[in-house]
Amino acid sequence: MEILDVRGIQHSERPQIILEKLKELGKLEILVEVKPVPVIVMLESKGYTCKATQDQGLWKVKITEK
Repeated sequence: MEILDVRGIQHSERPQIILEKLKELGKLEILVEVKPVPVIVMLESKGYTCKATQDQGLWKVKITEK
């Protein structure tokens, strides 16, 4: 699974970048500084499954197609 670190990307740009990668790959793991609840809700509404875990202050979200 490819890992996309979005910590240096502006919050408003993240959803589009994540969706483009998901269309290309079908699954993705993202790294973020805080739990991305709005992004998770948006992705789940588009048919993706998200599993978020926290490891030493870093959030990892595994995103797959349902």
